Amino acid sequence: MAEGENTNTIFAQLSFPHFGIQCDWDEALRRPGGTSWVTIRRPGQETSVHGTLKYEKPNVVSASEPFVVRNTSSTNVVGVKDNVSDFECGFIAPTSIFSQIHSKSVVSLDVSEGGLGISVSQENLIRIWETDTGNVRRTFERNLADVYSCRLFPSGIVALTAGADLRLKIWSVETGQCAVTLIGHTAAIQDTCIVDRGRNIISVSKDGTARLWDCGEGKALATLVNCGAHINSCALLSPSSLFNLGEPFNPISEREIGTNGKLLLLAREDCKVQGIGIGTRKDIFTAPLPSPANSVIGTGLNTFAVGCQGGQIVTFDLRKIVPPKQILYATQSPILNLLTHPRSPSSDPTTDESNKLFWVAKADGTVALINPTLKENVKKIVQLTGSDCDPIYQMKHDGNYIYTACRDGLIRKYAINQVMKVYQ
Repeated sequence: MAEGENTNTIFAQLSFPHFGIQCDWDEALRRPGGTSWVTIRRPGQETSVHGTLKYEKPNVVSASEPFVVRNTSSTNVVGVKDNVSDFECGFIAPTSIFSQIHSKSVVSLDVSEGGLGISVSQENLIRIWETDTGNVRRTFERNLADVYSCRLFPSGIVALTAGADLRLKIWSVETGQCAVTLIGHTAAIQDTCIVDRGRNIISVSKDGTARLWDCGEGKALATLVNCGAHINSCALLSPSSLFNLGEPFNPISEREIGTNGKLLLLAREDCKVQGIGIGTRKDIFTAPLPSPANSVIGTGLNTFAVGCQGGQIVTFDLRKIVPPKQILYATQSPILNLLTHPRSPSSDPTTDESNKLFWVAKADGTVALINPTLKENVKKIVQLTGSDCDPIYQMKHDGNYIYTACRDGLIRKYAINQVMKVYQ
């Protein structure tokens, strides 16, 4: 049994209610007399309580019991409080909806601070587009097999894709040409990480391996782990110097750049999360989860979170892997993706940002902001709206906006400054 593994782990738990609202509520409440439904399912309840929001006059919206409207600061923000649980949810509508990029389900996306986005659809169309307007700049050569992951390198002019054809492909954003193809996996590639500026990348696969690659020479540098289970997601963490990842692996290739001091987090199908020291090749921990892991992210110097198929969100601290903390919602819709919020309560990079907020995307179309401090008096929830119960497969941000990839074929864009105004 690896360090930290404990099949009898008892999870410290905190439960939240599930809020819902009509997907086009912002349009409905702009019209005189317009109405929108709103719901809440409180922890322990099998059914939801329904209510109605109604436009009364500009910036004035009323609500039926047990709800009360707390905030209508703009036409695409409304705050609704449940008088029974005292929980308040701030609903935020998108500032833009890009419908011209794809006509079918958007399975993955990424954005850069330079104003470009990349996305791939269910029909395996990979497109580069402008984050300001949604206008398509370039379409890559259509992939014959399903593409599950797309990323932009930090430069913003190079892209990485991976999927069911067992290949990683590195593309020029400017020309749309595939410059490098990396081959080695024996099953579908589920996710990737870019190490530092991108001379090395990491891929994880259903073949149970995580592999380190040299982009310049187009070859594998190492198989970091072969865990024997499908790996669904990966993330990089740079723990504080107080956390020992072991001695550097020797000999190490001169082509391996920026791996020292980094921890690779693996979300596994067999209900486990695993940590591997990249530069040390050491298995640091393996910890149990309540259900299969779909997504993993770092939430601070020494903290991370995992989203599970059973609807659970589990947060961990490297300094004490067991017991973890679990966040439960009143519904058990699978957690499909997690995203660290770009502006956390602790903005000092030298501190352990254990309070870092993060977003959760669910199979029922819910996108909610999570505060991992797990304080009982935290009664405020923020949700991004627009999906009509269609799953949100991925979220990314460029520092100013959050973008979501949805099964309905739409990419939605939300202003981060509105999020923080609602949350404060």
